[in-house]
Amino acid sequence: MTTRQDRERLSVLGAGLFTNGLWDMLSVVVPLYAVAVGLNAAQIGLIVSARSVLPAMLSIHGGILMDELGTRRILLWVAAASAVLPLLFPVSGWFTVLLVLQLLLGLASGLGMAASQTWSMQTSGGMTSLLARYSIATRIGTFIGPVIVGAAWDLFGAWVAFACVAVCGAGTIAATAYCDPVGADPRNAKPSAAVLVPRWAPHRQALLLALIPGVAFVLAASFLRNAPGAIQSSLYVVYLNGIGVSGTLIGLLVAVAELSGVLGSLVAAPMERRLGRNRLVIACIAVSVAAIASTPLIGSFLAMLFLACAVRGIAQGMSQPLVYSILSVEVPDNRHGASVGLRNAVVRLASIITPAVMGMLAEAWGIEASFYVVGAAFLAGTALLAVAARRIA
Repeated sequence: MTTRQDRERLSVLGAGLFTNGLWDMLSVVVPLYAVAVGLNAAQIGLIVSARSVLPAMLSIHGGILMDELGTRRILLWVAAASAVLPLLFPVSGWFTVLLVLQLLLGLASGLGMAASQTWSMQTSGGMTSLLARYSIATRIGTFIGPVIVGAAWDLFGAWVAFACVAVCGAGTIAATAYCDPVGADPRNAKPSAAVLVPRWAPHRQALLLALIPGVAFVLAASFLRNAPGAIQSSLYVVYLNGIGVSGTLIGLLVAVAELSGVLGSLVAAPMERRLGRNRLVIACIAVSVAAIASTPLIGSFLAMLFLACAVRGIAQGMSQPLVYSILSVEVPDNRHGASVGLRNAVVRLASIITPAVMGMLAEAWGIEASFYVVGAAFLAGTALLAVAARRIA
């Protein structure tokens, strides 16, 4: 491997660490700031959810832009926005202004993660071992970022906390600019503003990627794989709080799941050689869904809760590089951005559907039953995916 390849792969790891860390930092500091300026619960809920609106709507278009203009170029643009926009929050204490800032920063940070994912695929050549390193970097970012911004908020207040977020955006710029790309960076040397406007033809081409069996498998697997995370961010916390688990312990449980993902990513490549990509992805989904769906059964046993989080984290961390490996192999190099955008659109959809359905089930049958019903439904979906994958093979 050449020195330029070394530098580019280090840049990819840095971009993964900073972009994913920034997203999770915002999950902590924005709600805290909204409470501090006196917004009510409904307004806070709208502001928190606002950051996912534009990424859900424009994820495919963002991927198309990466294919047409170059992934690094897009990453630099959105990283610059991610470095500037956080500094506007401490001077914006009004609901409407905060809502607009969340929409814009949500788009920038969401596309930043997508761009780093695309870049990792482009530089890995489909090698699970290289994608596993990227997955480890993202896990480190999602663990350290919230800790840093939370401590900054407690010790120094809003300005320093949002400055930490801005520094993370600047870190993405530095990581991206660290290298010159090994391959030719596309495409339009002097892009026109017209390229930025969504067009139906490239969107249609992106949607047609779903007809590729490997891509269809990844999309279905991504929807199912996202279920544990969607449950964790919604009724998992509510249930544990309801049975008397403290906020500190809940935070530790989530941290264990994140850190365990590092171990899963480390063993992804050797496990792939033993079981094969598709079979291992399906096994990881089944394990992670079962681990979180069993929460009401083991809720009275703290050690079992930690064990379930560790098992779930390992399974999630193991499956992440495998999913990107399948995409990088199945999709042409000049369509990697569109494929990541398509996958992210499915993930965003799952993040909306899963908590909503689970909440309605909890209202009708109780919160414990909602874990079992949703878990059974996703396990059944995983079984169907396994059958379909065997037929495709």
